[in-house]
Amino acid sequence: MKKLQINNIIKITAFTLLIFTLTFSCKNEDECEYTIVQLTIPEGCDVVSKLNLSTGIDVNGNTLPVPVTRTDGLIDPFWKLLNTPIASSCSFAADGNAYTVNIGSNGPDAWINQTGATSLSPFNAGDSRPGDCANPKNSDGSNIAYVFERSFCILKNTNVNLNFTFKADNVIYFQLVDNLTSSIIDTSSTYTYSAVPSIWNTSGINLIAGSYSIRAYLVNNESFIGFSLLGNIESASGDLALSNNADGCCENNVISILNILDVDCNDTFNTGDQFGNNWTFNLKDSSNTIIRTETTDINGNIFFAGLPNGIYTIEIVTKTGYTTNLPNGGTATVTVANNEVKIIEFYNCTN
Repeated sequence: MKKLQINNIIKITAFTLLIFTLTFSCKNEDECEYTIVQLTIPEGCDVVSKLNLSTGIDVNGNTLPVPVTRTDGLIDPFWKLLNTPIASSCSFAADGNAYTVNIGSNGPDAWINQTGATSLSPFNAGDSRPGDCANPKNSDGSNIAYVFERSFCILKNTNVNLNFTFKADNVIYFQLVDNLTSSIIDTSSTYTYSAVPSIWNTSGINLIAGSYSIRAYLVNNESFIGFSLLGNIESASGDLALSNNADGCCENNVISILNILDVDCNDTFNTGDQFGNNWTFNLKDSSNTIIRTETTDINGNIFFAGLPNGIYTIEIVTKTGYTTNLPNGGTATVTVANNEVKIIEFYNCTN
C-alpha cells in the first residue's frame, strides 16, 4: 500500500480558486479515493499574493495623474474619507472623498509626494495652497484627525507582511483594522513633517478571511493638508489570498456616526456644543436584529465598517438627562451599496 498526499491551488478565473486534494490509499486505481474542495471567490475579486495599497492608485494599479487646477481634483477609487470634522478652519468642504493633490509650484516631488504614489487630501484644492487649513479640536484640546480608509479583502487565512513608507503635512499615523470587529491589529509610528518619510514594516501578521482596512489619521496645524502612503501588503508564504475591495468583492460599506451634545437644541453645531464621547449605538440589520454595538470616541465618532450592501438602522442608546432631537426618535435607516461611506449626525439636547 502506498500513500501520496497532493495539494494544489489553481487560479482558473479571476473569480474562482479550485483547491483540490487527491488522496491515494490503494492497491489499484479502482480503490483510490479522490477529494475535491472548491473555494468560490466572489465576483470582482482578482486574487493576488501582493496588493498595492499606495495612495492615488487606480483600479489597474497605476498612479493617478496629479491635478492641474483646483477644479479637476481626481478621486482615488479605493481610499475614502470616513469623517468630515465640523467647526474646521479649512475653507474647503470635505465631502467623503480622497482627492489626489499636488502643490505644483514646488514641483511634483517637493511636497509630500513619493514616486509611485499620489498625495491625497480631504479637499479638492487642486494645485493651490489655501493657507488657512487647521483641524478642529475636541473637548480635551486635541486635534480631530481626518480619518481615511483603504479597504482590502483576505479571502484565505494567511500571514501577511506590511511594507510602507509615508509622508504628510503635517502629522499622520496609520492602523491596520479588522472592519467587522473594529479591532486594531497593528499601528505605525507617528510622522511629523520632514523631508524623510517614515517606515511601517511589520512581518508575520496572521489574518483570517475577511474585510480589513488601512486607516490614516491626518492632522494639520496650518496651510495645506495631505498625505501619501507608498507600499504593499503581501502574503508571507506567497498565497493567492488578497484582493482589492472592488464592487462585488467582500463589500466594505461604512456608516459613520457623529454624535453631538447640542446645548441650545437648534440641531446645528455652534459655540458651546460638544462631541458626545462614550455614547452607545446599536447597528441593526433589515430584520431589526442588533448585529453590532459600539461606543463613540472623544470625537463623537463610530465607524461601522465592513458592511455588505443593504439596509441598516442606527439606534442611539440615550443617556439620562438627554433627548435626541435629530434624527427623530433617535434612529436612522440607511441604505448602503458599492463600498460607500454615509455619515449620520445625531443631535442630543438636555431635558
